[in-house]
Amino acid sequence: MECSCSIDMDYDGCGPACHTEKIRTARVPHVCFECLRDIQPGEQYEYVSGIWDGEPAAYKTCLDCKSIRDTFFISWVYTQVWAAFQDEFGYHDSVVPEACIAELTPGARARVCEFIEAGWE
Repeated sequence: MECSCSIDMDYDGCGPACHTEKIRTARVPHVCFECLRDIQPGEQYEYVSGIWDGEPAAYKTCLDCKSIRDTFFISWVYTQVWAAFQDEFGYHDSVVPEACIAELTPGARARVCEFIEAGWE
């Protein structure tokens, strides 16, 4: 279900020529390409590989960052989800809809709440 606050970042032409998406379970540590935190062995993550601008690329995303991306964005650029989130909601008059926060994983919800609280300081 798409959240009513989904944002189309209009990254026209940045999509892959082809790609695959899989949820994997880490056997060794990996790094999330969005938040840069370690994905620990045994933890699930999204693995996407494809061809962008004629070049192969692969991205690993923790499920919390995937939750934020899937809830708040219609289109995005890998490695830019947090920057896009901050651009959209990083202003004092910006409001992150509660209904969207409720759709997030617990870890993603905690990160968004930390972001909101930091803006109050």
